[in-house]
Amino acid sequence: MKIKLQVIGMVALALLFWGGIATAAGPRQATISNVRGEVFVRQGHEDWKAAQPGMVLNQGDEIKTSMSGLADLLLDDGKVGSVQVKEKSSFKLETMQVDQATGDKATLLNLAIGKVMVHAEKLHGNSKFEVRTPTSTTGVRGTMFEVTVE
Repeated sequence: MKIKLQVIGMVALALLFWGGIATAAGPRQATISNVRGEVFVRQGHEDWKAAQPGMVLNQGDEIKTSMSGLADLLLDDGKVGSVQVKEKSSFKLETMQVDQATGDKATLLNLAIGKVMVHAEKLHGNSKFEVRTPTSTTGVRGTMFEVTVE
């Protein structure tokens, strides 16, 4: 009887584990498509390094631009949208996830200072696209807009 309960318990635990994987949010990417002037990237906990076109950025990665710096990013190869990080900005890809079960995407961009021009494609289902600043969070369902933090 004890063996049967242990086996049932292990099967139940395995189902919970695999079910969690199937519905877990997965990572997405942004690609730097253009760089002008001095632009720096910090990936994970690494040191800041010069940004280059073609660099792939993930959730948690950061960009900062100098007085003359500018970087263009494609979110999911442009399928979700694009972001232009303008001069004197500090910007982070806070959340970039997809729910594997529903396909819903969660995008949260964090602008600490500076300016970004965002083009968000039309969202589907319960997907979210938000830009956070030190004083507010803006959510959109598909549009072009600019956010400035002084």
